[in-house]
Amino acid sequence: MIRGISEVLRQPEFSEIDQTLDLLHLLEEEQEQLWSVIFKVPEELEFKSRVKIRIGAENSLEPMRGCTLVSANYQQDQVPVGSVGIIGPTRMIYENAIALVEAAADYLTEALSQPA
Repeated sequence: MIRGISEVLRQPEFSEIDQTLDLLHLLEEEQEQLWSVIFKVPEELEFKSRVKIRIGAENSLEPMRGCTLVSANYQQDQVPVGSVGIIGPTRMIYENAIALVEAAADYLTEALSQPA
């Protein structure tokens, strides 16, 4: 589920229409490619942090290279079953984005751990 696209588009980084259209196409039509980026953990981060941050050119997908992706997986029975993330400008307030993503992932992991 993707929310908040209109807020992202208000940012000056997204004023060039062609880049913005490429990003929107990725978010709306190419979600499998996006999932592969979100769930792939760079080797150097594999055991250091649950939150993954990819800034600009660190994003492997061309439409994401002007953005930052902050994401974290949530789990059920210690197995990753999904991911929450924030896509925004590279000048985002990282502390806030990290805290929100961690809190959401923790909440979902806890909710999935509750007995039915």
